[in-house]
Amino acid sequence: MPAETVTPERIVAEARTWLGVPWRHQGRSRAGIDCVGLVVQVARALDLSDYDHTAYGRRAQGLGLVEHFRANMDGVAIPEARPGDVLVFADQAYPCHCGFLSERLDHPHLIHAHALRRKVIEEPYAGEWLAKVKFAFRFRKPIV
Repeated sequence: MPAETVTPERIVAEARTWLGVPWRHQGRSRAGIDCVGLVVQVARALDLSDYDHTAYGRRAQGLGLVEHFRANMDGVAIPEARPGDVLVFADQAYPCHCGFLSERLDHPHLIHAHALRRKVIEEPYAGEWLAKVKFAFRFRKPIV
């Protein structure tokens, strides 16, 4: 699909095709995927980016995760994030998780590979997620 036809709705639709896929650290396939892998695979499927980064551990250390997003996507102010954008979260001091902002029934949701739930899920973007969000990013190629 040519990049110029990719809409935020198309990004969300592609991310939703991964719902239910098992979680696996550094996974990059439908046999198992992690949060970064989900962003990588959605970007590849829509020809938005072919970048990948797997040199990360299960525990966040420093801002490496954010630096890779900054190198390959445009930062947006968190209040300006829209469905199809990638949100980055921190549990403690360092960013350690990411997912796609989506919308269901006129409410913001999050599509992400959830380690504790062991699969890709879509859940309300509310509660603890609002306190943990630290960054928002948008794919660079033209999005209509």
